[in-house]
Amino acid sequence: MSPAFRWIVLALMTTTSVVDSAPSTSQPSSAESAAQTALTRFQAREDLELAIAALEAALPDIYWHQSPREWLEAKKKARSELSEVTDSEGLWRVLMPLIAQIGEGHMNLLRSEAMKQHERESGKLLPLSVHWSERGAFVLKGYGDAADIPPGTRIIAIDGRQADALMDDLMSATTHDGRIRTGVMREATGNYYAELLYRMKGSRDVFHLVLESGRGQRMVRDVAGVSPSERASTPSSDPSPVATLEWLDAATAYLNVPSFSNAKYRKAGADYKATIQALFDQLQQRGATDLILDLRENGGGSEPNESILFSYLVEKRLHKYAAVEARGRTITVSSLSGARFETEVFDKDDMALQRRLPDGRLTRRNLPPEGLVSRWSVVRPVFHGRLVVLAGGNTFSGGAELASMLFHERRAVFVGEEVGGTHEGNTSGHRWSLKLPNSDMTLQIPLLQFRFMWPGLPRGRGVSPDCHIPPDASEFGVVRDTAWRTARDLLREHWDRPGQAICPVEVRPG
Repeated sequence: MSPAFRWIVLALMTTTSVVDSAPSTSQPSSAESAAQTALTRFQAREDLELAIAALEAALPDIYWHQSPREWLEAKKKARSELSEVTDSEGLWRVLMPLIAQIGEGHMNLLRSEAMKQHERESGKLLPLSVHWSERGAFVLKGYGDAADIPPGTRIIAIDGRQADALMDDLMSATTHDGRIRTGVMREATGNYYAELLYRMKGSRDVFHLVLESGRGQRMVRDVAGVSPSERASTPSSDPSPVATLEWLDAATAYLNVPSFSNAKYRKAGADYKATIQALFDQLQQRGATDLILDLRENGGGSEPNESILFSYLVEKRLHKYAAVEARGRTITVSSLSGARFETEVFDKDDMALQRRLPDGRLTRRNLPPEGLVSRWSVVRPVFHGRLVVLAGGNTFSGGAELASMLFHERRAVFVGEEVGGTHEGNTSGHRWSLKLPNSDMTLQIPLLQFRFMWPGLPRGRGVSPDCHIPPDASEFGVVRDTAWRTARDLLREHWDRPGQAICPVEVRPG
């Protein structure tokens, strides 16, 4: 999948970033700026301290998924590592783990154009495309010296780091909700893992691999790193975001809803509300009694589209949010050099829907069009039949919200893996894209905390499947995989309520 998959949705939301700083007396040419990633010690420190100040000022609750002590220790560690930083790449390796451990998956740290060019020109990357799952790490494809490594080969270790330790490294190199690993696994699966490994460790002329064949034979290989251009480029795929309905038999339908983004629907020449209405009209007209809802690639989109879909599956109105809060109307921080950075969270019209709390925070009023509930208008028809939901690590943001709502109502049987978003809510919505002045990296900070009415599962975890079937390397890119077939087969069994469904004891691909 695209490295920026979950950020495509966020980029469509309203964001504002204002920087009030003194202009540079000399502007480098584009060629010079693209080649320059060196930083002085002060420049690195200034960017780090600005990022910390912005995170502490903008996040509604920086301690939602970490303790004050953990944050204090993380800052101390980051500051102690600055003495080794000489360039933007080194600063990324200090700042990214700090951001990742906060546990907010809608955050990100985007590299500068100079850093990207540096990777293209001089980077030596792992010559493997990798599949990650709870079963481990497996080869999808090899390049250069590794081209003869068969797909499906298990990766035991890379440069002396065991697969479990490599996964821990990934958790420090990518943002994620709470302590959920499945979203990181989906993001790192494919060619993107080699890029992440380069960002974490830098170039490697040679990688030392310990592998295991499908027959259990242990292999040790030293393979040369490859340039980004030497790897086969991932085919540009832009699947339709529009929901589709397929009939599996006279009573069973498969509903794939890959996005909740209104912008994506408009680009595709469709309307989300009209599409969902037409599909549920068809379900009623043809007398469907069983439905598979596929949310595996739904990374969210536009509020309140997840609630609209929920309303076609659950008739009663659900009080969804305990609160939707922001730190204030505007957020302002200053750099060590005195430059002022500010973003507006709400404009004048937005403020009419907010109420100020005693501590100065703003909280959303329970008023249409969104408010705190699942819907304000009644929809028809509502599907009351049996429901199986396919979900996983890419089920994020609004997709994960819908999964949590259905789970809370005990409405469906879940098949797949743990969803990528935490069950207690998320921090998303409006976002501040703050460009760090010296490294030119962009820190993306979500500004609204959406807190659900129900407690966590526990805190920091997402909805887990009733039928646990993590994606398999042999079925990479396959829609009708083992999880899909399990969902179909479950609806061939006799059960009325989700708790009565019996999952297979052991499920294998094929």
